[in-house]
Amino acid sequence: MLFLFSTAVAIGMTACSNEREVYVDVSEKQPDNTFKIFRTDVTESTLLWESGEEPDENLEREAQIGRIISMLESRPGDPEMKSLLPRNVTVKSAYFGLDGQLIVSFDKSYNSLSTIEELLLRAGFVKTLCQLDFVDYVEFYVEDNPLILRGDVVPGLMKSTDFIDNTGQTTYFSQEVELTVYFVKRGSRMLGGSTYKVTYDGSSSYEKLATDLLLSNPETDDADFIGTLPEGTVINRITSTDGIAYVDVNEAFLNYRENVGEELTIFSLVNSLCDIPGIMKVQITVNGTGRKAIDKYGQSGLIERRPELIANEKAGEADG
Repeated sequence: MLFLFSTAVAIGMTACSNEREVYVDVSEKQPDNTFKIFRTDVTESTLLWESGEEPDENLEREAQIGRIISMLESRPGDPEMKSLLPRNVTVKSAYFGLDGQLIVSFDKSYNSLSTIEELLLRAGFVKTLCQLDFVDYVEFYVEDNPLILRGDVVPGLMKSTDFIDNTGQTTYFSQEVELTVYFVKRGSRMLGGSTYKVTYDGSSSYEKLATDLLLSNPETDDADFIGTLPEGTVINRITSTDGIAYVDVNEAFLNYRENVGEELTIFSLVNSLCDIPGIMKVQITVNGTGRKAIDKYGQSGLIERRPELIANEKAGEADG
């Protein structure tokens, strides 16, 4: 039985402007407890789903995942559907990472997928696997390295809600997300969190959005905070994998503001990034090289969040 699933896919949708349109339609609402196995239509422009077998809770979680991936790889029961995986793309392994995320590793043929094929495959896999109670996040690897999309975008940890249900016919995705970044609280030697609602269209990572907020300084009507990143600071590159955000900045980052200083500048950046789900540590390099002045704040250059520098927060507690 064929069900149409309406989705506007979050990650990388703006990269599809030169491809065929991707849209879906809604026919009828199905019971929420139906376990869905996601497919594409035969033109590979629409994400569909069909009913799959319910997970066997008597099996170990790895066995359950293997069973579901086999369903995703299998030929659909309806001739109007196609498997998400082209014949030349293979799932090498599926295992749990250090941050509890499910890592699905593909062979190098994954990189040959067109923009739309890749987009629908990723959406379908994440939406299918995140139906399991013990899978909150999925991360894609290619040949044992984190997936990197065009434009050096790293999807990182993906959850089901990154792919938004929609009843319209649209090729554009956007949603509002809340991000907290840390500036210096005026009149103190402490950081304070400022939360922003940001429009997210999937073309940048959360890490990039957070650093953009830091670079833009506090909003003009927010007199409680002082901007932390020195004037002229440029984020050359930012990526994340296995719970670590890697940030490369230019030399201007080292020209610490007089009323901020070295430590608060560094932890303004580190604490802001570590507020993003899945980020546990940050490595900061300057034009591709490590600096002792920065590396001293973490073991092997990996710097962890410092809650004691945040006003009104104690070690081990989070804001709000």
